Formats: sequence, C-alpha cells, structure tokens
Amino acid sequence: MRSRIKLLALLALCALFFRAAGAAQTGSAPKPAVFPHISSYSLSRSKLNLPADFAGQLNLLLISFQPEQQTQIQTWLSTAQGLQHTNFNFHWYRMPVSSRENIVFRWWDNSSMRSDETDPEMWPWIIPLYVDKDTFRRGLQISGKGIALLLVNKQGSVLWRADGAITADKRASLIAAVAASSK
Repeated sequence: MRSRIKLLALLALCALFFRAAGAAQTGSAPKPAVFPHISSYSLSRSKLNLPADFAGQLNLLLISFQPEQQTQIQTWLSTAQGLQHTNFNFHWYRMPVSSRENIVFRWWDNSSMRSDETDPEMWPWIIPLYVDKDTFRRGLQISGKGIALLLVNKQGSVLWRADGAITADKRASLIAAVAASSK
C-alpha cells in the first residue's frame, strides 16, 4: 500500500513538473514592459500623447520619482545629449513622476520646474507625469524607488534599462543598446 502511495505521489510530482515545463515553453514568461498610454504636457506646454508622440525612433527616458533625484539624472545628461547630437533617431526626455494632483498643484509644480530649468530650449524634453506611481512602476517593471532609465522605441517597448547614477559600464551598455537598436 505504501509503495502505491509513493508511486502516486511521484506521478503527481512528475505531472506538475511537466505542466510547469510546458507552460514555460508556451510563453508564460513575463510580458515585456511597454510604456503606458499617457497624455501629458511638456514644460514648453506642448500636449503629448505618449508613447506615440516621442520624437525619436529611440527615446531615453530619465525617470525620477523625487525632486532630490535630479542630481542623479544630471549625471546622464551629457551622454544623452551626445547621443542625440550624433544619432538623429535618438531623443532623450526627463520625466519627473509625481502622484496625481489637482490642476492648481500641477500648475505650481510645472512653474517651479520652469524656474529651476532656466533654459527654454530644454523645456520640450522635460515631461512631468502625474500618475499613480505604484501602477506606473509595476507597468514598466521598475523595482526600486530610485531613478530609472529606459530606452524605448516609438511604440513604447522597453529595449534597455538601468537605474541610478551613470557609471562607465552603464554608459557603455546604453551606447551599445542604441547602436544595436539603430540598425
């Protein structure tokens, strides 16, 4: 009797194993991240329907969740600007993400950002997003609360990602991803 129970248990385990292996082969892998459809305004007051209105075929999104994270974002700007000057299919955007707020708060926040960023040439590339932060992070598979960098195509599919301040390895990885995606 015990040998039959052991045999049934072994058969059940094998069935579970093969079911799990079959599910893995039939595409139960995690869905690739895609930038959600969001309407927003850049600091230059242009309305954008994202991701369709991203200017480039490749777009580097410098995403921050707290104002104090701008110092880490700044570490990426010279690389992003350099890539934009050498690759006409590439554009970068700073995207400070805040919780959904009323229109008065948004106006005040955007006005503050304009006064902080005194070069109006930069304003089209800064797009404040007022969204549910947790939903936004989950949708883009952003695990931490720090800055996130996403390279997305015109459809919003995430092609490359990094987080935190720039390092030599992250810079090289971004340049390689842009080169590979530009072919």
